[in-house]
Amino acid sequence: MEEAEEKKPLVNHCPECGKALDVGGVGPFAKITCPHCEAYVRVRTTMGQYQIVGLLGEGGMSQVFRAVDMNLGREVALKILHQSLSRDRALTSMFEREAKLTASVIHPNVVKVYTVGNELGYFFIAMELVHATSLEDLIGNKGALAESEVLAIALDVTRGLKAAHGENLIHRDIKPGNMLVTDDGTTKLVDFGLAVHQGGEDESEDLWATPFYVPPEKLEGDPDTFLGDLYSLGATLYHALAGKPPFEANTSSLEELKEIKKKSVDLKSVAPGVSRQTVRLVEKMMAYAPADRFPSYDEAIARIEEVRTRQFGIHSVGRVRRGGRGKRQLLIGLGVAVAVLVALALVVFNGDPPVEGDLELGNGERVISAGDSTITDQFLGARTLIAKGNFGKAKEIFDALIAEPTVPAATKIWSHYFCGMIQLYAGDAAAARESFLHIQSTESGAEDATTEATAFTKTTAVGLAASLPLLGDEADFTPGTVEVLGLLTAGLKNWQSGEFESGVDFLNAFVESNPPEGYEWIERIKSTVPPFLKDFEVLKDLPNPSAAHPDALAEQEDVLKKASESLRTRGAAPRLVEARLARLAEIRAMAATPAPASPGDATATTAATTPPTGLTASEGAPGTTAMPTPNETAPPAPPDPAELDRLKALVSSLQDLGDTLRFSEAIVKLEEETVTTEAGRTIRAALIHGYEQAGRFLPVLAEALGQTRYEGVIRRRVGNPIEAAITGASDTLFIVDLGFGPNEVEVGIFAPDWLVETAGVVFPPLAPESAEAWESAIFFALMTGHGALVEARADELAAIDPEFAKRWEAIRSHR
Repeated sequence: MEEAEEKKPLVNHCPECGKALDVGGVGPFAKITCPHCEAYVRVRTTMGQYQIVGLLGEGGMSQVFRAVDMNLGREVALKILHQSLSRDRALTSMFEREAKLTASVIHPNVVKVYTVGNELGYFFIAMELVHATSLEDLIGNKGALAESEVLAIALDVTRGLKAAHGENLIHRDIKPGNMLVTDDGTTKLVDFGLAVHQGGEDESEDLWATPFYVPPEKLEGDPDTFLGDLYSLGATLYHALAGKPPFEANTSSLEELKEIKKKSVDLKSVAPGVSRQTVRLVEKMMAYAPADRFPSYDEAIARIEEVRTRQFGIHSVGRVRRGGRGKRQLLIGLGVAVAVLVALALVVFNGDPPVEGDLELGNGERVISAGDSTITDQFLGARTLIAKGNFGKAKEIFDALIAEPTVPAATKIWSHYFCGMIQLYAGDAAAARESFLHIQSTESGAEDATTEATAFTKTTAVGLAASLPLLGDEADFTPGTVEVLGLLTAGLKNWQSGEFESGVDFLNAFVESNPPEGYEWIERIKSTVPPFLKDFEVLKDLPNPSAAHPDALAEQEDVLKKASESLRTRGAAPRLVEARLARLAEIRAMAATPAPASPGDATATTAATTPPTGLTASEGAPGTTAMPTPNETAPPAPPDPAELDRLKALVSSLQDLGDTLRFSEAIVKLEEETVTTEAGRTIRAALIHGYEQAGRFLPVLAEALGQTRYEGVIRRRVGNPIEAAITGASDTLFIVDLGFGPNEVEVGIFAPDWLVETAGVVFPPLAPESAEAWESAIFFALMTGHGALVEARADELAAIDPEFAKRWEAIRSHR
């Protein structure tokens, strides 16, 4: 790759103002702010002859985009190597080699490769775009799969491997993640990046593949043969049938792995419902000695077909297919088929008349197939009910559509979306998150997977299903499209999370948005927003009762009661008012409770209870109370069980604040809590100290990351782990580099347990001089719900810091 080419400016033009932009420093399909008109625009949307449409996924080495071949008009998957890696000639050679190896295999069970190229520092491969779900995701979502479905996958993969073997290729990385099950049930092999020609040199020095699936002979250093792929296929089939891998392989030791592989597998014991024929098939593929496996792909294919015929009556001309990704169909016996045909005839001749055309969301986005006026009428009617504020009836209809097996996948996805929205209107944030989670697990139909509207619901559901409020950069909705609906759901989510101000910002943006032509229903839903805007005006002036201002309580109570009567929304707003009224009642109750006698009253008390001559009070005369002498200290008041229970309940209620890193709010709530006993004050002080330390953790971690570069797996609260480097950090932002350059990521995006684990990597060993840093990490883990991660480290710190030991014990006993 020539340096001169990399340094040339790359000019795009802003679609808003038309002025030139130098985009040479940003990656493909990046969003930037135009320096001329400040519009937020996409740049670098072409790569060679391909127009990039959207991001499909990313990994440690590359990103995969959906793109259109502008010459041929077909959609492709465009795999682009990260720019920093594109400069590595060894890697680009491997990347190009993967393309050429895959392109040499022409078979319906192998993903096609169209072309390979290099443009302005980026190396890319254009491949067949497959609307599919990986076997890994299928297992992750559903657990053990049906035997008939696994056998269909086995047959397809074996046929693909046979085709590759016909080109003298060995895949060497057969695993669930490299098998894609398409909408019609066909399984395709991907990622020949580790493939070699049989008998050829293996240019990689690392142990390939995943320990669960690696053949035992590879661990001994034997040459690769197709029998290794057969073993890995058997291990994959075991995983699919059992719902878990064939071995526990949590080790990096080669010797330990060898011993693990020597143990024979027993599929029947973990999957008793699987037929003996299928068990024997899998176990033969996984035979420890290569010579004991099938001697050829032809024999393996013949055996799979035999098992399918015996178990399910399926011949190679009749395939097990998955109709729409979530449904499984089997070819059935003649008697059952006749019964089904009779049932279908009853539906056809006694059902509702068909609709003309397809139901559309607007702008041509299909949701419900033509021919079912009942579904169409129900869906449209329920959507209209939302605009009218009749949420209960609307949700009943959407629930019924979700439960109906014949409803298309896209309709179910939108029904889940509207259910989540309705639950947010109702103030049930937890139920709403469940609805949005269902969107992520509902698989789109073949024609729906690529529609922008359905893609929008899938994408936004990730943030909406999270417990955290949405940040501004998480709610990047394209103006003038169906995505403006996301402004409404983001606003409702943040409002019900208690983030009223940001919620109103989103809601106002929704009201001011312009839906595209054909989406008039979105315009009508704007009528549901004004109650939230009016309630916000009430909440802005809401008093917060305090024991420090008892004279204001009566006036504050009056304001709070009027606010409670005037609120028009449900959920977070009424709960806030109720909490403040409850707080006001607590303050009054405390004021009405007589204070204990002060030490200054001791003389009078002693005089009034002086016993007869010769017997002092300190000796415990009957009917008297022993008082301390002037040189003695009064014993602390015993713990009040009711007070301790209140503290425990308060700590439990603070878990959400800890999970969302709102430690200062937790401290305020603790400070407002009234405690009257010494034990209660000690526990509260320890808790406040713990939250203060938790709040110090991120600055300390950021400083450590600035001194020690972190590179490896990064886990987020939502989404798959990614391979990246952290090149800089503050207590609010991490600079993350995926290979395309630095990206600012708000720290709230990262999984708290991963932050704690990262501290274990970058913090110095525990010692007196590092004790404060480790104390912050320990309390951060505890307050975010991950105390188990730091139990051992806390015990070590307690051994060298007695004060920490006291606080740690006090806090743990009340969580």
